[in-house]
Amino acid sequence: MAWTAVAICAVMLPGGSPTASAKPASQVETSALVPRDLLFRAPTYSELQISPDGKQLAFLHPLNGVLNIWVAPIDDPASAKSVTRFDNRPPDAFQWSADGRFILIQKDVGGEEHNQLWIADPAKQTVINATNDPAVLTKIVKVSKKRPGEILVGMNIRDRRYRDIYRIDLATGQRTEVFRNAPNYIDVVADPDFNIRMGVRGNADGSSTYFRLDPTGPSEFMTIPLASLRNSKIFGLDAKGQLAMLDSRDGDKANLVSVDLATGKKTLLAAAMRADIVEPLLDEESGALLATREDPLVSEWTVRSDTARAEFAALEAAVAGPFRIAGQTPDNARWLLLETVPNRPDRYSWWNRKDRTLTPLLSTRPDLETRALGRRLPVTIAARDGLSLPSYLTLPPGAKLGANGMPVKPVPLVLLVHGGPWLRDDLAFDPQHAWLADRGYAVLSVNFRASGGFGSDFMSKGDRKWSETMHDDLLDGVQWAIDKGVTTKDRVAVMGLSYGGYSTLVSLSFTPDTFQCGVDLAGPSNLVKQVALMPDWWTWQRPQFVNRVGDPSTKEGAADLMRRSPIARVDAITKPLLVTNGANDPRIFPDQSQEIVDAMKARGKPVTYAFYPDEGHVYAKDATNISFAAIAEHFLSKCLDGPAEPYGDDLAGSRVELKAGAAFVPGLEQAFKATGGGAVAGK
Repeated sequence: MAWTAVAICAVMLPGGSPTASAKPASQVETSALVPRDLLFRAPTYSELQISPDGKQLAFLHPLNGVLNIWVAPIDDPASAKSVTRFDNRPPDAFQWSADGRFILIQKDVGGEEHNQLWIADPAKQTVINATNDPAVLTKIVKVSKKRPGEILVGMNIRDRRYRDIYRIDLATGQRTEVFRNAPNYIDVVADPDFNIRMGVRGNADGSSTYFRLDPTGPSEFMTIPLASLRNSKIFGLDAKGQLAMLDSRDGDKANLVSVDLATGKKTLLAAAMRADIVEPLLDEESGALLATREDPLVSEWTVRSDTARAEFAALEAAVAGPFRIAGQTPDNARWLLLETVPNRPDRYSWWNRKDRTLTPLLSTRPDLETRALGRRLPVTIAARDGLSLPSYLTLPPGAKLGANGMPVKPVPLVLLVHGGPWLRDDLAFDPQHAWLADRGYAVLSVNFRASGGFGSDFMSKGDRKWSETMHDDLLDGVQWAIDKGVTTKDRVAVMGLSYGGYSTLVSLSFTPDTFQCGVDLAGPSNLVKQVALMPDWWTWQRPQFVNRVGDPSTKEGAADLMRRSPIARVDAITKPLLVTNGANDPRIFPDQSQEIVDAMKARGKPVTYAFYPDEGHVYAKDATNISFAAIAEHFLSKCLDGPAEPYGDDLAGSRVELKAGAAFVPGLEQAFKATGGGAVAGK
């Protein structure tokens, strides 16, 4: 996870309508640094979704500096109109209702991740909050064409740990309880008629057991073990009682299967090839399986139907790079693609299935189309025990390359570590990679063991290996870059969010000689507290952490967790550290950051702490992202001697509080004073 959920630029026409215009790639600017606000402000276009009738597009686009939902005729995005007017934080997710009359939105209030359900009516230009309680988390359970005016949701009103199931009338927002979750299921599965057909119970060993809910009572249906839990996923239950899902129980990789709810018979629909299947493509009209997508290093499609083979050959010859299929028109005539374009922002395109032509629609970041961006390479790195690590290296746009594709002259390197740790990096455009490469740094992201998408075994190799073999994989990535001549051993920094922040702290406390500095974005410093103090609504996930990370409830488990906690090794830290956290973060409580900051201050070690009182785990506000990028950029400039864009007014719009170490970052004290009280500088 990047520290921004999305970080792409905005272009507005007079009157507030979006535009798809962008300079051709031949008019690329190469001189000045790419301004931070182009990289870290709200996106221009993202999350495009075709309406059920195929006549409209809904998408995220800025309104007064905040991402909102806009709707446009499907072939005229420039005439879009906003249907929401959120003025604080953007939506976390949205989707059309089954009949296209409404847009269903999930959005929290201040970053605490208690998503509210908002219902927007584009025709009437109304938006209602159907949850209307910032302490309640709402999850959409089922949207069905058979019940177009309603949806099923789960809400933890009665018990913060578990969700009861309600039917919501979309026109009025009125809710009716349909399933009281007395058995304490962590999830349910409903059929198209809104009957609750399955309940899911989390087990102490981290597995999940699915119970079939018959009129005679619940009966055990299947159990997904912990090793398969993260890459097995239920897509839905159809009217015939067929459960469509990704399933890795029979092997290492996640296959696409169908399971009969009545008999339990499993039918293999598509076997994984080189990595977990992550996306099936079904024909919109017939429902036939056409292809599946995997991402072993570069996203790739496997054709599963002879009728689609020639079309996919034409499609793959036409696209600029790896692609996802973001939607299909209901008449089966066009596919909406999201393409990864080399050295450019991602873009949306139309694929016309009849004449097999590709037509670019929108750049996700039009302002960056005119910029020379870093060259990003997929690379495979061998870990010390022989495990192959799918990784991504971005090189500065001005770097002169040798015959091996690596810089002729070594450059500073930033190791950028993803969160989770069961998430992953991929080849899609990453604003942090583009930003750091533009400042003259090589950027390396390693999918260390425990990363998701590469099979159950790859993920399980990270169980209880925090700070150990998982960290060794990152060190092996750095050594690979040194051996390839990308960088030198005295010019390496580390940076990351969440687990990536933990890796930053581990890097400086366990291997202090490898890194010159670190940037920790909401990383846990104390694993005992991290596992023991999870919020109530994370109850379903706690057994996974206990079994994959460690158990703080036993003396031995707590000792092992503390052994792997950076807070226990503060004395070993010698290099500068930049820390940030949001006050409303429900995943990594701010106490985790404060604890290690206080410990470093008490020992006279160089630490800077930027605190955001109006943010959560993933920073959502433009001003927050831009201000922290400004601080981090000047911090890295001092550490690695790269260029830095002047602060300008990049701190003034945020509510940042610098709680420690302003003097350790060049120009930061002066920049805070220049805000005239807009930001608070600490000592």
